[in-house]
Amino acid sequence: MRKLLISACGVLVLAFAMALPAHAAPLERENYSGSDSFDFDDCGPLIHEEVTFEGVFMLKAPTKPGYPPRYFDNYDVQEVLTANGRTMTIDHQGLYKDLHATLISGTTYRFEAMESGQPFVARDETGAILFRDHGLLKTTFVDDTKGDNDLDNDVFIEGSFELLADHGSHPAFYVDFCEVLADYFG
Repeated sequence: MRKLLISACGVLVLAFAMALPAHAAPLERENYSGSDSFDFDDCGPLIHEEVTFEGVFMLKAPTKPGYPPRYFDNYDVQEVLTANGRTMTIDHQGLYKDLHATLISGTTYRFEAMESGQPFVARDETGAILFRDHGLLKTTFVDDTKGDNDLDNDVFIEGSFELLADHGSHPAFYVDFCEVLADYFG
């Protein structure tokens, strides 16, 4: 009787495992890292920026034949901005995912995406937090993929970005960051 019970359990486990969907390997997966340094004055004062970044980027297979691949990015970025004797540090840690795409026409799709984690934390030179975004943002936007998997030639359709949901706290998402920089470094 015991052997029969073990065999029956084994058959159930095997049947359950076979019923689970197979997860295909990503079309592309890349660990990335780097740094950059530059000056900008888009927001008023001349600001020097040092940036370091790392993460894992993936393109996953489309959910429907002929549709574009889905983009995933698990990122960690640190920016150090200096101007007029002051410093601001901005950390970005999160996960971005294209959830699905809907064909509008030709090679133009409406994407629905999510970003979770702490995508934006700004600190002053003492380490005091100026802004901390955390939680999950769900967004939509329209993009012309040009019919290929090359993300570099995609054309974002201006005015199509829309916030669908804000689960958490994202104060920096709702401010004009140029005004923040001008006030802080001005």
